Amino acid sequence: MRLRISFRESILLAGVSAACLAVVAVAPSMRAQNRMSFSPLSSTSGHAALGLALRKLSVSGTFLQAPAHPDDETNALFAYFGYGLGLRVIDVQNNRGDGGQNEIGPELFRNMAVLRTSELLSAHRIDGAEQYFTRAIDYGYSFDPEEVIGKWGRKDIVGDYVRLWRTLRPDVIVTMNIQGRGGDRAHEATTVLVRESFRAAGDPAMYPEQIAEGLRPWQPKKLYFAGAAPGAAGQAGGGRGGRGGGRAGGRGGNQAGIVPPPAPATVQAPVAAVARLTPVNTGAYDALLGRTYADIANDARASHKCQGVGGGGGGFGGGRGGPAPAAGAAPAAGAPPAVGTTPPAPAPTEAGAAPPARGGGGGAPGGGRGGGYSLIDTTIAGEMQKQEASLLDGIDTSLMGIAQYAGSNPPRALTDALAAILTQAKVAQKAFAEGNDAGTAAPVEAGLTAIRALTAKLGAMGLDDSARYEIEFRLHTKERDYEDAVLAAHDMTFDAVADDGLVIAGQSVQLRLQATNHGATDIGVAGVDIAGFDSPGKCAPGTAKKDAAYTCNAQGHIPADAKLTTPYFNDNYWKHPENQAIQIFEPGVPFGVPFAPTPFRVTFHLKAGDVEVSRELAVENRYVKDIYFGDKRMELNVVPAFSVRITPTLAVIPVSAGAAAKPIEREVDVTVTNGMKTDAAKTVSKATVTLDLPAGWKATPASAQITFSHEDEALSARFLVTTPVQAKIGNYTLRAVVTSPETGDRKFTNGYLEIEYPHIQRRQVIEPAEIAMKVVDVKTVPRINVGYINGVGDQVPPAIEQLGAKLTYIEQNELAWGDLSRYDVIMTGVRAYERRGDLRAYNRRLLDYVERGGTVIVQYNKMEFNREDYGPYPAKVSANRITDETAPVKILVANDPVFNFPNKIGPAAWTDWVQERGLYFLGDKDKKYIDLVAMTDPFKDNPGEKLGSLVEAKYGKGKWLYLGLGLWRQLPAGTVGAYQLLANLIALPKAPAAPAH
Repeated sequence: MRLRISFRESILLAGVSAACLAVVAVAPSMRAQNRMSFSPLSSTSGHAALGLALRKLSVSGTFLQAPAHPDDETNALFAYFGYGLGLRVIDVQNNRGDGGQNEIGPELFRNMAVLRTSELLSAHRIDGAEQYFTRAIDYGYSFDPEEVIGKWGRKDIVGDYVRLWRTLRPDVIVTMNIQGRGGDRAHEATTVLVRESFRAAGDPAMYPEQIAEGLRPWQPKKLYFAGAAPGAAGQAGGGRGGRGGGRAGGRGGNQAGIVPPPAPATVQAPVAAVARLTPVNTGAYDALLGRTYADIANDARASHKCQGVGGGGGGFGGGRGGPAPAAGAAPAAGAPPAVGTTPPAPAPTEAGAAPPARGGGGGAPGGGRGGGYSLIDTTIAGEMQKQEASLLDGIDTSLMGIAQYAGSNPPRALTDALAAILTQAKVAQKAFAEGNDAGTAAPVEAGLTAIRALTAKLGAMGLDDSARYEIEFRLHTKERDYEDAVLAAHDMTFDAVADDGLVIAGQSVQLRLQATNHGATDIGVAGVDIAGFDSPGKCAPGTAKKDAAYTCNAQGHIPADAKLTTPYFNDNYWKHPENQAIQIFEPGVPFGVPFAPTPFRVTFHLKAGDVEVSRELAVENRYVKDIYFGDKRMELNVVPAFSVRITPTLAVIPVSAGAAAKPIEREVDVTVTNGMKTDAAKTVSKATVTLDLPAGWKATPASAQITFSHEDEALSARFLVTTPVQAKIGNYTLRAVVTSPETGDRKFTNGYLEIEYPHIQRRQVIEPAEIAMKVVDVKTVPRINVGYINGVGDQVPPAIEQLGAKLTYIEQNELAWGDLSRYDVIMTGVRAYERRGDLRAYNRRLLDYVERGGTVIVQYNKMEFNREDYGPYPAKVSANRITDETAPVKILVANDPVFNFPNKIGPAAWTDWVQERGLYFLGDKDKKYIDLVAMTDPFKDNPGEKLGSLVEAKYGKGKWLYLGLGLWRQLPAGTVGAYQLLANLIALPKAPAAPAH
């Protein structure tokens, strides 16, 4: 059994409890049954947390990675540089994965961005990294990096990187690689833009508007590519930085001899005669944590569940980590310090000289499946010509290194003060190494006092403005580190919990604030600041006694003008793909953060020993949504007093041009969730629901009354909407409106969409309660009965119902022994063969159904389809795709009913598609399969005509079809041609017989 203990912030526990060990010792026969692997633990308390906090005290530096998409990061690098060496570690993603596929639910586009952002935060709760983003939108797979850069806007995204470098001031940046061909070239586009930004960030003439805002130029010291440098002899692929191991770098393919595009004038373009790779030993074992950094990465990477990731360390060029020292061997270069000691500066060694791994993840010595990192640009003289032992070679990341920003001859007062701080850090680390956790408190407190004193004296040291800024920037970072260490030395933990998580403007909440002391001495609580609430209660000063807690119960009110909680990033792209693929960030939110910081926060002010320290944290709500997954936490989310959701969100009304005009009816459901509190004095809340309709449309009833008996109750009203007799083809909008006597003349027209899974914190998106009504020229056939075998979750079933067909979900029992002959058509959902074990087990039943005259349509699957021959004849899914949504479609069998009944599929049916034509086409296949269409991408790196996107096979009396065309993406977007094609597909059993192919 694998037991995971999830807390708000996480590191890795070094072992199991003595009680567990005792049980194992008494009952050795039970060992295999009771073996447990503890993973996350609170990073704010305990022995391991103290050890990690102390590692930060004697160093100063920032490691940053700049991948393309969520899951391209190398979690092992963050764990190694952050936990192992004590540096600040940051993940700057180019985009949020908006255009990706979803293997766990229905989220697409912006909602997919919310989900993948949340998964990154879950990963970083384990690997310890901070998270930021540029404004780029992942608009889909591309074979052309220049197309990608053009869609993003080169100047804008380079500017975003420059802004982030100037804000975060990293020392080392690791990005992806120049693939040269193949793969998703957004990786290469990201690499190109990061490279251009590297020197631009240090040039005050570049993006001067940022300088005018108060940012300072900043020149990072090193830029690395994952894997071998482009053009280097012996280069073994880049792709996503080599995450694919033996597959030549994953999607990227082999890059040998590929020359990168010209670098901007400010960037030196190195010519690498040989592959000179810098190793990172992420397979090293950390005795404090009881695991390797690769192990930590495996757990972190498993957070990317919507991408089907189940662990493996991964990330570009670092994955599982290279070999770690064998038991008893000397540490390799850059290995973590012994428990409680000062992290050493990495010493030079021969690349790859480390002995076999102890608990490592295998792979090359360069730090994982990618085999190391290539130095591409640096400000350090002579560094390009060296065989480096560490990414930090030539960079002073010691605490004393802060003095370098004062020039070659720093003031004596500065160096003496830094030396005094360092002395206190070493004293604390020595006490920890000797097992005296309590003895770390006094030196850490003294170090914090010294940092504050030094910061106050900088103005008197004769430093120029730039030097003072750089030194002060780093001292503020170290002050936070020392404050954290003080609290860890006193083993203090904090909690701020509200009695409600979904709150409305004006409501009251009860807060329970707690500071718990597991340390050796009493801690004074000077006060608690409560922010974000109107007229919050006061917390009296007190004491958190040893092995006890200071507690404050207070009431707060959500402000009457509180903003609804929704992501601060939006776009004008997905509905208008002709626009730039860039997000719109809400003003006032720190640039590039995952989500806007919650306004509901508390700050504890304490007197710990001889120093005053503070700890700020978000107010959260604890709840149990699913008893199987147990307790969860969420930040307070502001919701409307009446949240309004309407279904369907897209209504397609097929009308046949030239047919007799008649009104068409559609059912519309409006669900209202009551956010109003009830009590003894007010036992019900009442609301009225109406529809705001286009001119000439009618709704029955005209309005609906709803009465709620308690908070969070959701009730629905159903309307029958009737179009005019002569509804014109076009787009219309229908809006739900809710009013209530309790809220005056306010109209509620928005609702919240919840995005929540067990592995992420709950998020919500505020959406208008609107239906996009599309009156389209689509002919339909009546009385079609469709059986649908759901896959990972898609929005094809509602589209089938919009076409007037009766849809029934086929579950396991029916699939096993039910009467399938009652269906005209059976369709499998997206990647159903991956997710439905019952489908794989009873697939023979589908083939029997076809043989007896049925029609089966299989939507795209990935490689899991290749485990067995699930089709009527041998066939394998390939990685073939067409990424240009405008690529011409060649119809190969013009007389097939798919293109003729009931709709004539001509060139117009292939217009206005979004993102792509399709993916995961059938590749090698029996000759009995007939290709119905062929397409060719315009990109040179996706050459040749592609077959397999729409394939038909006769089997017995019926038909079996494979559908790699992306109807699952087109239908929610309202693409008319996709509805015409779907109408024809489900009407195949009713179609007139066509001549034999």
